[in-house]
Order: sequence, then C-alpha cells, then structure tokens
Amino acid sequence: MKNRHLRIQVIEETLKVKLPNDYASFIENEGYYNGEYYEVYGYIEEIADIDDYPCVVGATRRNRKFYSLLDSDIMIFHDEYLNSIVVLNCDDGGIYNIDFEERKQIAPDFQTWFEDLKRLEYEVDNKTQKHLQQNEAIQN
Repeated sequence: MKNRHLRIQVIEETLKVKLPNDYASFIENEGYYNGEYYEVYGYIEEIADIDDYPCVVGATRRNRKFYSLLDSDIMIFHDEYLNSIVVLNCDDGGIYNIDFEERKQIAPDFQTWFEDLKRLEYEVDNKTQKHLQQNEAIQN
C-alpha cells in the first residue's frame, strides 16, 4: 500500500510478509523496544545494518538457518532464559515460542504479548528495587 510507513515497507518487502496491524503500529510508533530487561526486535531508520540485531530483518534471517521457521514467521525476541526464540506469525498474528524441538503458541497476538512483557518487566524492576532497598536498610 502506498500509505504504509517506510519502516513497515522495509520489513514487508525484505522478509516477504504482511505485518499484522498491531505489530505494524508498534513499528510505526516505537520501531523497536529496548527495555531494562527485554529487547523486542523491530526496525528504525537509525539501525545501520538491517542484517544485524536489533533489527527484525536480521534476527529473522539469521535464525531461519537454525530454527524451523515458517515463511510467515518473523523473529521478535530471544528468550535467553529458555534458550528459545519468540516469533510473530504474520498469517495468523499469533506469538510462538520456538526452541529446537517444539513450537508453542504463547499469545494470541503481538499487542497481548507485548503488554504482558512490559508488565513482567515492571514487576521484575519493582522486585529488584524492593530488594535493593531492603539490602540498603540492612546495611544501615
């Protein structure tokens, strides 16, 4: 479509997918997310090399070699704790956790998954702050 933002066009044309509206909106409004504990891959013009992280194009291309990704899957997150990747399926809009043996749907859509991720990050940050305050109180 002519009116689609350049960021979306770069991703869609390079990976040959049509982004679901919620992820397209994320790309238009944020580009990518670099939180305190989590990084969600996307695309902004300032990314010098789209074949590298945190660009969704580079993440997807690199990991298609190692994981059984569908043509409509794009990699949006690496779960270091589970040693797996999280992909958005552009056909059904679902979010899937993929390791070397299993593919499991973990959210019905990007928006739900992203809100859960930010909530988890907030909870982890609050627990960390409380723990630091408790340690400081003990030391004083």
